[in-house]
Amino acid sequence: MCGIAGILVGRSTAPIDEGQLWRMAESLRHRGPDAAGVWRDAKLGFAHTRLSIVDLSAAANQPMLDTTGRYILVFNGEIFNHVELRGELRDLGHTFRTQSDSEVILAAYREWNAGCLQRFNGMWAFAIWDTLEQELFASRDRAGKKPFYYVQQSDGSLMFASEVKALRSLGVRFGVDPQAAFDFLTQGTYGHLGANTFFSGLRQLPAAHMLRARPGGTLAVSRYWELPVTARRDRLPYTSELTRRFRDLFVDAVRVRLRADVPVGATLSGGLDSSAIVGVLDQLGKHDVHLFTRQYPGTSHDESQYVDAVVKRLHRPVLHVVPENPDALGEQVGNVMDSQEEPFGDTSILAHNDLMRAARAEGIPVILSGQGGDELLLGYPSMVHAYLGHLVAHGSLATAWSEIRGWSEGQKQSMRRVAMQVAPHVLPLGIRDDVRTLRVRRLAQRATPNLRRQVAFHRFQQDVRRGALDRYIAEVFTRFALPHLTHYDDRNAMMFSVEGRMPFLDYRLVELAFSVEYSALLHGGFTKRLLRESCSDFLPDLVRQRRDKIGFFTPLARWLRANAATVRQATSPEYVRSLGVMESAWFQDRLAALMNGDDSAHLDVWRGFILHVWASRFEVSSLAA
Repeated sequence: MCGIAGILVGRSTAPIDEGQLWRMAESLRHRGPDAAGVWRDAKLGFAHTRLSIVDLSAAANQPMLDTTGRYILVFNGEIFNHVELRGELRDLGHTFRTQSDSEVILAAYREWNAGCLQRFNGMWAFAIWDTLEQELFASRDRAGKKPFYYVQQSDGSLMFASEVKALRSLGVRFGVDPQAAFDFLTQGTYGHLGANTFFSGLRQLPAAHMLRARPGGTLAVSRYWELPVTARRDRLPYTSELTRRFRDLFVDAVRVRLRADVPVGATLSGGLDSSAIVGVLDQLGKHDVHLFTRQYPGTSHDESQYVDAVVKRLHRPVLHVVPENPDALGEQVGNVMDSQEEPFGDTSILAHNDLMRAARAEGIPVILSGQGGDELLLGYPSMVHAYLGHLVAHGSLATAWSEIRGWSEGQKQSMRRVAMQVAPHVLPLGIRDDVRTLRVRRLAQRATPNLRRQVAFHRFQQDVRRGALDRYIAEVFTRFALPHLTHYDDRNAMMFSVEGRMPFLDYRLVELAFSVEYSALLHGGFTKRLLRESCSDFLPDLVRQRRDKIGFFTPLARWLRANAATVRQATSPEYVRSLGVMESAWFQDRLAALMNGDDSAHLDVWRGFILHVWASRFEVSSLAA
């Protein structure tokens, strides 16, 4: 886990300034405090900061040249199957000087060129410079766990980095992207912009994409992987064999993510996903493991009974209960914003940030988490409602009735309420998209007229290869859920030089989950059927039979009221008007409502507050007319 940056020359013949490379490296030191280095030739310069996780020797530092001297690499992330790949490459005649996964990437690229990406199981953003062909090759992992930003200047030069601050260290400045600001303000969505970002003029390499560039401005971006498209008749039914297959993959996803030459710990919320990962750690003999959690005793959001049930089954666990500090909201928001570099949806990110801080304080630089389980295994109510609506729309009424009843019991909601939630999903996807768009048009009144003139109302992608339900689930997973999840997990962890690993995003698990019948995921009102059944021998029944979902709860309305002065200072009417994104009168009304006890205004206030904190701290220019 590291920080990477680089400069590729454009049409100018001026040499690359080594001082610029070191400035970029310095801005990324939190991502890699253990070593730093730069490399340059006449056409390209690389900068790297290293967090040493695998092969702690100086020989594994970067930028790294391959054994031939032709290729040079900067790499951020981990290739979890590097041990197996090293053996395969040795059989093909490659030699190695280190035990690092970085050197495996170089050898794999020499052997298979871009085809190496299909062989990697991991999380990565890397760039390789071919000194012979004078070509830059870059790639980002399938889930987009590791970041890769870039900007192309008017002279054709290309600058890239793990974080925006490295580009800003060179004097590059940005404005606010109208579409990003509008989507966040009206719907709370973020991280879903594909190649675009919150900063106008700044691009990111999308997940599962690669980039080739040459000096002078030639640049091409292409996709190398996508979710499987599985016809309904070819989907795998729920069987004991499928359960065993899922378990084997899940256990192996955790096993390879234990590969490190430093201590590895985990977060534990008491929910099914994190509990399953901790259970696998114990099954694999990972005892004395450090676990990090947050509890809310005496509230409806307290999960301590579930955490205690898991911990009692483990061998010598070390549990750290991280307290909340609502009085620190103002200071923490600013610090987290500097790390996140874009507005974020709610204060659950602050709770996660606290856990990463605690992990580093305890000397645990690698943390496994259950992030991604809900996104992958139909854990969100919206996904469940879509599946139940699909059953009704396709005439599977007996199954639909049984599942709606089970869901109603599990969620402690009336059948009537559940039926109302399911009803919109009975409609064709296009009509549902029309309804969603109309709602967004109503919410658009909170945006300034100037902003509204510059945006589009996004619709679901028309992927004719998938049925309506498959398209909806894939869209939620890839466009709305995953991008912000991977973004905040990476930035929170790296803020404290911690490497976050997500076993549920192992591409083998993802491909399997998107190839099974939905009844293998939702059955009898229980979500994540495959996970519950495959882990039945080591999960306590109290956890395995849970149907509620809490996650990283934070009392947002209370926090905002407790920090009213901070909120008002960041969103003064003068600054709101000058930025030109949000209608100042609307926001002041919502702020007054919240301060007078109306909790329904908390998300509106948060979005306006955090959007303006971001704009101020990153000195983005006002929205252009």
